[in-house]
Amino acid sequence: MKDKSTSVEYTREELEGLSDETDWAKVDAMTDEEVYQDALGDPDAQPTDAAFWATAQPPDNFLCIEPDILAWFKRETTDYEALINKALLHYIEAHQ
Repeated sequence: MKDKSTSVEYTREELEGLSDETDWAKVDAMTDEEVYQDALGDPDAQPTDAAFWATAQPPDNFLCIEPDILAWFKRETTDYEALINKALLHYIEAHQ
């Protein structure tokens, strides 16, 4: 039987076009304890503990970029990830 995923992929443009349905006034009025209790009721937002993080694996595409380099790219454009990818692609093409 094929695993049915609930994962959905969106482009940045699609996400920017979605309306925000969050009731921020309600959220702002909640205490930290109320927010925590609401999260416990969501099966996709369960708390983690030290045992979970002891065995957690980082994603395959995790990349650590020095803060000053990342800050420069962020100053250049809001789509800084695309700019970083473009810069890396140019580097690869220049060294093939």
